[in-house]
Amino acid sequence: MGTAAPHILAFDTSAQLTSLALCAGPRVLVEEHAASDGKHAEALLPQLQEALSRAGLSLSDVDVIGVGIGPGSFTGVRVGVATAKGLGLALQKPVIPVVSLAALAHEAAESTVASWIAPCLDAYKGEVFAALYERTGAELTLRLGPFHAAPAVVRARLAAESGGAALALVGGGLGRYPELAGDGIAHGPLLSAPRASVVARLALAAYERADIPPLSKVAPLYLRDSDAQLPKTPLRL
Repeated sequence: MGTAAPHILAFDTSAQLTSLALCAGPRVLVEEHAASDGKHAEALLPQLQEALSRAGLSLSDVDVIGVGIGPGSFTGVRVGVATAKGLGLALQKPVIPVVSLAALAHEAAESTVASWIAPCLDAYKGEVFAALYERTGAELTLRLGPFHAAPAVVRARLAAESGGAALALVGGGLGRYPELAGDGIAHGPLLSAPRASVVARLALAAYERADIPPLSKVAPLYLRDSDAQLPKTPLRL
């Protein structure tokens, strides 16, 4: 891999925010966030061009591409993963998938001392995408999920898995469904969406341990079926 710090391009489009970062190893060169209102396809490439210009880099300088794979907005996740795979194929660079809830949990770990961290994103339809991580020293270990359920069910599953310990809940799901914070569950910092610099950090860790999947295996983490499906019974004209 050489001695120079690899240049990492990372982005996450799983929530109502397009977050993009360029890093040199662990050092963040540029990080940009844009409220996309679901229009990630229109925001992502202009953000990339602006970030490259600010960092004084070109696409050919990118060594690794990290991408948030969800769960989250179907359209947003699809746009992010498709863009990452297209760039990876064109540049012949590795694409490393990062679970968006994991990025959100690691982001929260920077600003809370809680031993249990539960990232929650709005899944729409009255549901939440959630997971539960336990902190041991500097490490976060996935203990539950990712899964999707109604807020009351999410709250019960998180409380049961953590043994009733106080949790740091984070993410846009908490803002949308404040009832998530029930008895025995403490509010953490209200981080609305995964941050691209954290996606880059997790992608770098995977790159350094040579945990690089084939491009064909990089896919969105949807958790449930999209509303846009072909009918089970073919239409007859």
